[in-house]
Amino acid sequence: MATKNQVFLVNPASGGLDATTSPALVPTGSFVVADNVQYSLSGGKQKRPGTSRYNATTIGATSVIGVIADFWRHGASVAGTQKFVCISEDTIYKDDGDGVWDVVEAAWSAANREATQNIVIAQGYAIFSDGTAAPRKWDQTTDSPLANAPVFEFGSYHLRRLFTSGIAANPSRIDYCAAGDVETWTGADAGNFIFDEDDGDRVMGVSKAFRGRMFIFKGPNTGSVHFISGTTPSNFQRQKLFEGAPCVNHKSVITTPNDIYWASRYGFHSLTATEKYGDAEEAYLSRPIQLDFDRLVMSRMNQVCGFHHPRRNIIGWAATGPGATENDTVFVYNYILQAWSVWKFSGFGPASLAVMQEPASGGDQRLPKLFIGGYNGFLYKGDNATFSDDNGNRSYNFRLRTPAHYRLSELATEVAEKQFYRTTTFYRPTGAFNATLQTSIDGRTQSNIVSMSGGGDLIGSTFVIGTSVISPAAQTDFRETILNDIGRGIQMEWSSSEIGRDIEIYGYAITYGPAESMAQERSNA
Repeated sequence: MATKNQVFLVNPASGGLDATTSPALVPTGSFVVADNVQYSLSGGKQKRPGTSRYNATTIGATSVIGVIADFWRHGASVAGTQKFVCISEDTIYKDDGDGVWDVVEAAWSAANREATQNIVIAQGYAIFSDGTAAPRKWDQTTDSPLANAPVFEFGSYHLRRLFTSGIAANPSRIDYCAAGDVETWTGADAGNFIFDEDDGDRVMGVSKAFRGRMFIFKGPNTGSVHFISGTTPSNFQRQKLFEGAPCVNHKSVITTPNDIYWASRYGFHSLTATEKYGDAEEAYLSRPIQLDFDRLVMSRMNQVCGFHHPRRNIIGWAATGPGATENDTVFVYNYILQAWSVWKFSGFGPASLAVMQEPASGGDQRLPKLFIGGYNGFLYKGDNATFSDDNGNRSYNFRLRTPAHYRLSELATEVAEKQFYRTTTFYRPTGAFNATLQTSIDGRTQSNIVSMSGGGDLIGSTFVIGTSVISPAAQTDFRETILNDIGRGIQMEWSSSEIGRDIEIYGYAITYGPAESMAQERSNA
């Protein structure tokens, strides 16, 4: 029997988050909400990994871990020795891979300086600075002042030299030490560069080495980007690339093998995109999340911190959301898929971020993982398969919301009423649990349960060859949800906040038929 039913199919839904465009205008396949979502290269929208406390005992209930770093020292050893280092309040700490923070230097700095605290690994030392206290160095055994060095805020190690900036006496200057000696700052092999002094800005950040050059970012007002090329003082050269996109701080600068990213007061930026297209808003990396970015607390932009996670193909920045007094929002960008999501950790805020290699005691093949320094004296280890935060004690909510679909075909346009019969969810089976599907038709919302389990038998003691059906756990399954409602537009949102429960959505379909071709009244009146 012939049917007038039609199917609006979005599978795979290959787009990312677009929280800036009107929900009715977001391209099909993208999403208007993607909270605690990560994107798999297979095309799925998954729940982000969980977190656990790295140190069992807090450094202090109100101690802010302002900066963290993975410090490897080889010396005469091929194997190398790993330590974690951090600055919290006025104290420098180290961790031997045992989850216990030991004091390296107490009462070195001062409290509430997390915005300017920095660590750079150079010449076999972890070097600690904050722009006010005299910098110190630690070689995994001895802690001592960094002799002869200027008081600086941040730095970068390039060409066996420490380049430093954030100097109160000349905020547009970068100093560099002699090659191979981080305590020699005078003589023919040391020197400095001055980048457009008195231009209304100061040097706010420097990159790591990138294709033989080091990039310098000024801000926080007009902004400009420069670079240093060459290999020795005799052939060092500086060049200005462009103005605009003023950098907010050093910890927002992210260097990857293929690009450099940073945060300004206006958005998140890519060096290659800005070089190519200029500092126009349409060229901002953050264009799809610009409305969310614009709601951040601008007075705390100096607290923004970033990370690069090459194993997951993501970069990200932690910032302070509206009404908050600490960093509580992490904008995460998958640079392979060019897709954004927003992460919020449950029970703690990210004061600092770093991707570090899990110590051998962690038993996870020394994989690089995301570590988060909290405002509560705890370091948190990410990339956990527990799908919970804070040692399994707290849940977090996966939310994925589609655009508002009004035009489903050339005949089923924005002005036509549709009879919505059902929706179909395409997903990867992830376990015997349920997700929530909320469907809104012209503002009327109905809530339904969608099972995330598969339809086959798991291979194990109960699997019988020739009888059992192999589980489709690595394949696509689908669930249909009955609607039976009339309206012009439809929007769907999947959510899951159960501890330990993964979820992965591939796409969806909407089955509908014609109602009034041109409705004369509001269906939600």
